[in-house]
Amino acid sequence: MKTQFCIVGATHGTGLLITQQLVQSGAMVRVLARNPDKARQLLGNRVDVCHGDVTDACSVCDAIAEEQRAIFFTVAATGGIDGRGLFASKATIRNVTYQGLINLVDAARSRGFEGRIILPSVIGADRSSVMIRFLDKIKSGLQRNIIEREMYLRASGLDYTIVRAPILTNAPAGDANIRIARATNKLTAGPKISRSDFARVLILASQENVASRKTFDLFSSKGVAPSDEQILEQIEQIPADI
Repeated sequence: MKTQFCIVGATHGTGLLITQQLVQSGAMVRVLARNPDKARQLLGNRVDVCHGDVTDACSVCDAIAEEQRAIFFTVAATGGIDGRGLFASKATIRNVTYQGLINLVDAARSRGFEGRIILPSVIGADRSSVMIRFLDKIKSGLQRNIIEREMYLRASGLDYTIVRAPILTNAPAGDANIRIARATNKLTAGPKISRSDFARVLILASQENVASRKTFDLFSSKGVAPSDEQILEQIEQIPADI
Protein backbone atom coordinates (compact mmCIF):
# COMPACT_ATOMS: atom_id res chain seq x y z
CA MET A 1 0.00 0.00 0.00
CA LYS A 2 1.55 3.29 -1.12
CA THR A 3 1.07 5.96 1.49
CA GLN A 4 1.37 9.73 1.36
CA PHE A 5 1.93 10.37 5.06
CA CYS A 6 3.43 8.53 8.03
CA ILE A 7 2.44 9.39 11.60
CA VAL A 8 4.59 8.24 14.50
CA GLY A 9 2.51 8.41 17.68
CA ALA A 10 -0.93 8.18 16.08
CA THR A 11 -2.99 6.57 18.82
CA HIS A 12 -3.40 9.55 21.14
CA GLY A 13 -3.33 13.32 21.39
CA THR A 14 -2.16 15.44 18.49
CA GLY A 15 -0.97 12.44 16.48
CA LEU A 16 -4.42 10.87 16.55
CA LEU A 17 -6.01 14.13 15.43
CA ILE A 18 -3.52 14.52 12.58
CA THR A 19 -4.31 10.99 11.43
CA GLN A 20 -8.06 11.54 11.61
CA GLN A 21 -7.89 14.84 9.73
CA LEU A 22 -5.69 13.37 7.00
CA VAL A 23 -7.94 10.32 6.57
CA GLN A 24 -11.03 12.56 6.39
CA SER A 25 -9.34 14.50 3.59
CA GLY A 26 -8.87 11.27 1.63
CA ALA A 27 -5.12 10.90 2.16
CA MET A 28 -3.39 7.51 2.29
CA VAL A 29 -1.85 7.21 5.74
CA ARG A 30 0.54 4.84 7.48
CA VAL A 31 0.96 4.82 11.25
CA LEU A 32 3.79 3.38 13.31
CA ALA A 33 2.27 1.88 16.46
CA ARG A 34 3.65 -0.06 19.42
CA ASN A 35 0.16 -1.55 19.80
CA PRO A 36 -1.24 -2.32 16.33
CA ASP A 37 -4.50 -3.68 17.76
CA LYS A 38 -5.16 -0.39 19.55
CA ALA A 39 -4.35 1.53 16.36
CA ARG A 40 -6.75 -0.59 14.29
CA GLN A 41 -9.45 -0.27 16.96
CA LEU A 42 -9.14 3.53 16.85
CA LEU A 43 -8.65 3.95 13.10
CA GLY A 44 -10.21 0.85 11.54
CA ASN A 45 -9.06 -0.21 8.09
CA ARG A 46 -8.64 3.38 6.92
CA VAL A 47 -4.90 3.39 7.58
CA ASP A 48 -1.93 1.12 7.02
CA VAL A 49 -0.72 0.05 10.48
CA CYS A 50 2.95 -0.79 10.88
CA HIS A 51 4.09 -2.41 14.13
CA GLY A 52 7.09 -0.67 15.66
CA ASP A 53 8.60 1.52 18.33
CA VAL A 54 10.70 4.67 17.99
CA THR A 55 13.29 3.15 20.33
CA ASP A 56 13.79 0.33 17.78
CA ALA A 57 15.61 1.88 14.81
CA CYS A 58 14.88 -1.08 12.50
CA SER A 59 11.13 -0.94 13.03
CA VAL A 60 11.13 2.81 12.36
CA CYS A 61 12.92 2.20 9.07
CA ASP A 62 10.27 -0.34 8.01
CA ALA A 63 7.51 2.29 8.31
CA ILE A 64 9.17 4.86 6.06
CA ALA A 65 8.70 4.88 2.30
CA GLU A 66 10.59 6.97 -0.20
CA GLU A 67 7.40 8.27 -1.81
CA GLN A 68 5.83 9.61 1.39
CA ARG A 69 5.27 13.37 1.38
CA ALA A 70 5.69 13.88 5.10
CA ILE A 71 6.41 12.13 8.38
CA PHE A 72 4.93 13.45 11.63
CA PHE A 73 6.84 12.70 14.85
CA THR A 74 4.24 13.15 17.60
CA VAL A 75 5.35 10.50 20.07
CA ALA A 76 5.90 11.30 23.75
CA ALA A 77 7.29 9.34 26.68
CA THR A 78 4.76 7.23 28.58
CA GLY A 79 4.88 5.57 31.98
CA GLY A 80 5.55 7.57 35.12
CA ILE A 81 2.87 8.28 37.68
CA ASP A 82 0.02 8.84 35.23
CA GLY A 83 1.00 7.04 32.03
CA ARG A 84 2.05 10.30 30.35
CA GLY A 85 5.68 10.23 31.35
CA LEU A 86 5.33 12.42 34.44
CA PHE A 87 8.27 11.66 36.74
CA ALA A 88 9.37 8.78 34.50
CA SER A 89 13.10 8.11 34.52
CA LYS A 90 15.36 10.59 32.77
CA ALA A 91 16.76 7.80 30.58
CA THR A 92 13.30 6.63 29.50
CA ILE A 93 12.21 10.14 28.56
CA ARG A 94 15.41 10.78 26.59
CA ASN A 95 15.21 7.43 24.81
CA VAL A 96 11.76 8.29 23.45
CA THR A 97 11.70 12.07 22.98
CA TYR A 98 15.29 12.53 21.78
CA GLN A 99 16.67 9.20 20.57
CA GLY A 100 13.33 8.36 18.96
CA LEU A 101 13.60 11.41 16.73
CA ILE A 102 17.25 10.57 15.96
CA ASN A 103 16.20 7.07 14.91
CA LEU A 104 13.49 8.51 12.68
CA VAL A 105 15.80 11.01 10.96
CA ASP A 106 18.52 8.40 10.40
CA ALA A 107 15.97 5.92 9.04
CA ALA A 108 14.53 8.54 6.68
CA ARG A 109 17.97 9.28 5.28
CA SER A 110 18.78 5.61 4.84
CA ARG A 111 15.51 5.05 2.95
CA GLY A 112 16.09 7.95 0.57
CA PHE A 113 13.11 9.86 1.95
CA GLU A 114 12.71 13.19 0.14
CA GLY A 115 9.60 14.52 1.85
CA ARG A 116 9.32 16.68 4.95
CA ILE A 117 9.59 15.77 8.64
CA ILE A 118 7.09 17.62 10.83
CA LEU A 119 8.11 18.06 14.45
CA PRO A 120 5.67 19.46 17.01
CA SER A 121 7.57 21.27 19.73
CA VAL A 122 7.13 23.63 22.67
CA ILE A 123 7.21 27.43 22.67
CA GLY A 124 10.28 28.80 24.41
CA ALA A 125 12.05 25.45 24.65
CA ASP A 126 15.39 27.21 24.20
CA ARG A 127 14.60 29.98 26.69
CA SER A 128 14.52 30.06 30.47
CA SER A 129 11.08 30.46 32.02
CA VAL A 130 9.11 29.27 35.03
CA MET A 131 6.97 27.01 32.84
CA ILE A 132 9.91 25.38 31.09
CA ARG A 133 11.61 24.74 34.43
CA PHE A 134 8.38 23.20 35.72
CA LEU A 135 8.07 20.90 32.68
CA ASP A 136 11.71 19.94 33.08
CA LYS A 137 11.03 18.92 36.67
CA ILE A 138 8.08 16.65 35.92
CA LYS A 139 9.69 15.22 32.76
CA SER A 140 13.34 15.15 33.70
CA GLY A 141 15.69 16.38 30.99
CA LEU A 142 12.85 17.36 28.66
CA GLN A 143 14.23 20.82 27.79
CA ARG A 144 17.60 19.41 26.76
CA ASN A 145 15.89 16.71 24.70
CA ILE A 146 13.72 19.24 22.86
CA ILE A 147 16.61 21.59 22.12
CA GLU A 148 18.95 18.84 20.94
CA ARG A 149 16.42 17.07 18.75
CA GLU A 150 15.50 20.33 17.03
CA MET A 151 19.19 20.95 16.37
CA TYR A 152 19.67 17.43 15.00
CA LEU A 153 16.73 17.77 12.63
CA ARG A 154 17.92 21.15 11.33
CA ALA A 155 21.39 19.74 10.66
CA SER A 156 20.11 16.53 9.05
CA GLY A 157 19.93 17.79 5.48
CA LEU A 158 16.27 16.70 5.31
CA ASP A 159 13.37 19.06 4.73
CA TYR A 160 11.46 19.86 7.92
CA THR A 161 9.10 22.16 9.76
CA ILE A 162 9.21 22.66 13.53
CA VAL A 163 6.01 24.09 15.01
CA ARG A 164 6.22 25.24 18.62
CA ALA A 165 2.94 25.33 20.52
CA PRO A 166 1.86 26.66 23.93
CA ILE A 167 -0.27 24.66 26.37
CA LEU A 168 -2.62 22.34 24.46
CA THR A 169 -6.34 21.94 25.22
CA ASN A 170 -9.13 19.68 24.04
CA ALA A 171 -11.26 22.58 22.82
CA PRO A 172 -12.95 22.04 19.43
CA ALA A 173 -11.24 23.18 16.26
CA GLY A 174 -12.18 26.37 14.49
CA ASP A 175 -13.29 28.37 17.54
CA ALA A 176 -10.32 30.74 17.69
CA ASN A 177 -8.04 32.92 15.64
CA ILE A 178 -4.62 31.45 14.93
CA ARG A 179 -1.48 33.58 15.01
CA ILE A 180 1.98 32.55 13.86
CA ALA A 181 5.12 34.29 15.10
CA ARG A 182 8.87 33.92 15.01
CA ALA A 183 10.26 31.40 17.47
CA THR A 184 11.42 33.98 20.00
CA ASN A 185 8.79 33.70 22.73
CA LYS A 186 8.94 32.29 26.25
CA LEU A 187 6.47 29.69 27.45
CA THR A 188 3.98 31.08 29.96
CA ALA A 189 0.85 29.71 31.62
CA GLY A 190 -1.48 32.01 29.67
CA PRO A 191 -1.45 31.14 25.94
CA LYS A 192 -3.23 27.99 24.87
CA ILE A 193 -4.33 26.34 21.63
CA SER A 194 -6.58 23.40 20.88
CA ARG A 195 -4.94 20.18 19.76
CA SER A 196 -7.26 20.12 16.75
CA ASP A 197 -6.09 23.54 15.58
CA PHE A 198 -2.49 22.51 16.23
CA ALA A 199 -3.01 19.40 14.09
CA ARG A 200 -4.51 21.52 11.32
CA VAL A 201 -1.45 23.80 11.18
CA LEU A 202 0.94 20.84 11.26
CA ILE A 203 -0.83 19.29 8.28
CA LEU A 204 -0.73 22.57 6.35
CA ALA A 205 2.98 22.85 7.13
CA SER A 206 3.55 19.39 5.70
CA GLN A 207 2.06 20.25 2.33
CA GLU A 208 3.20 23.72 1.35
CA ASN A 209 6.61 25.02 0.26
CA VAL A 210 6.29 28.18 2.39
CA ALA A 211 6.84 26.07 5.52
CA SER A 212 10.07 24.44 4.33
CA ARG A 213 12.96 24.51 6.82
CA LYS A 214 11.22 26.85 9.23
CA THR A 215 10.67 27.00 12.99
CA PHE A 216 7.81 29.11 14.31
CA ASP A 217 5.58 29.71 17.33
CA LEU A 218 1.85 29.14 17.27
CA PHE A 219 -0.77 31.02 19.29
CA SER A 220 -4.54 31.30 19.38
CA SER A 221 -6.81 34.09 20.55
CA LYS A 222 -10.47 35.05 20.52
CA GLY A 223 -11.72 35.76 17.04
CA VAL A 224 -12.62 34.20 13.74
CA ALA A 225 -10.74 31.11 12.64
CA PRO A 226 -8.49 31.95 9.66
CA SER A 227 -8.67 30.22 6.31
CA ASP A 228 -5.88 27.92 5.16
CA GLU A 229 -4.69 30.68 2.85
CA GLN A 230 -4.49 33.17 5.72
CA ILE A 231 -2.45 30.73 7.82
CA LEU A 232 -0.07 30.09 4.95
CA GLU A 233 0.35 33.82 4.40
CA GLN A 234 1.51 34.10 8.02
CA ILE A 235 3.91 31.19 7.63
CA GLU A 236 5.33 32.80 4.50
CA GLN A 237 6.38 35.83 6.58
CA ILE A 238 8.55 33.65 8.83
CA PRO A 239 12.16 33.51 7.60
CA ALA A 240 13.72 30.11 6.96
CA ASP A 241 16.17 28.81 9.55
CA ILE A 242 19.78 29.71 8.92
